[in-house]
Amino acid sequence: MDERLKALLFPRSLCLGCDEPREIDAGAPLCDRCREELEALRLTDGICPRCLSPKGSSDPCRFCGDGKMRHIASAFAPYRYHGVSQKLISRLKFQGIVRAAQPLYEGMLDCLAGASFDVMIPVPLYAGDLCARGFNQSELICRHLSRATGLDYQNALIKIKRTKKQSSLGHEQREDNVKDAYLCIYPLYKKRVLLVDDVRTTGCTARACAAELLKAGAREVSLLTAAVASSYSKLSSSSSAPAL
Repeated sequence: MDERLKALLFPRSLCLGCDEPREIDAGAPLCDRCREELEALRLTDGICPRCLSPKGSSDPCRFCGDGKMRHIASAFAPYRYHGVSQKLISRLKFQGIVRAAQPLYEGMLDCLAGASFDVMIPVPLYAGDLCARGFNQSELICRHLSRATGLDYQNALIKIKRTKKQSSLGHEQREDNVKDAYLCIYPLYKKRVLLVDDVRTTGCTARACAAELLKAGAREVSLLTAAVASSYSKLSSSSSAPAL
């Protein structure tokens, strides 16, 4: 049979990782090759056990040593923010392709094995941004994780001011950008909170959110993201350097 006719009669799903019409299971977001590439992005050796940044030879690592884990007890993430993981997050956030979340939250579930928390709280979007996008990707991930684990999630944080896109700012500008941007609207007395977001770069957003959760009485705040970016060292080398 002519390949063009075969494609019309038996259409194949496009892989969200490579955009190729590959033989994948119905509804599955990735082909076998891209699943392998995603697995290769697992955070394993050579990382700080607390923040998951590249450790190098320093102890503590540069990220922890610079105080970037302030207010955050520990961090969890399955993947480096690169290649397939980066594309999945982009497809989810900016194209609204919800099935792109599946490989992300499946990887995040692995990170929670043996961990114990009282509640998950997603990093919120500003109300106008939420209306424009139609959903909060961090809340969507929380919903899937809650179904799989039985751990409740709560929209305890709200974003009370519009901020510039963090990706357009240098490191020090990012800190100022999210200052006083978040508010916790529920008491969290002595609760162990798992803050959930899609990706961590400099950690400015996570620290701002964690500070508010601690003010609301949380015993401790840990951070779970789908991926960790490696751009911190580049950002911190120059306050005017653009985010990558």
